[in-house]
Amino acid sequence: MSTTSRWEARPVDGAQWLFLQGDWRVAELAPALRAIQSAHPSRDWQDISLAGLEGADSSTLALLLEWTQEAHRQGQSLRIHAASAALLDLARLYRLDTLLQFHP
Repeated sequence: MSTTSRWEARPVDGAQWLFLQGDWRVAELAPALRAIQSAHPSRDWQDISLAGLEGADSSTLALLLEWTQEAHRQGQSLRIHAASAALLDLARLYRLDTLLQFHP
């Protein structure tokens, strides 16, 4: 498993997407978040792909929840794509599956 958290923001069909890759568990989040905040302070994406994640935990869900709430404050929604079965199970355990918009 990779120990590096990576991300890429790029347009898909006219919408800005954020693609998360690598390990986004608690130990790896701080450097990745600093890099995202430096490059994209406005958080202009409405879709996030988790297809490239190699590691995720409850801290990943907390981050997704924060971004979802920020999008709602801006009058937008945040769609989360390609979450693993394990992450979906964890979201259900914490009852976050009703707050986060998961899409296949």
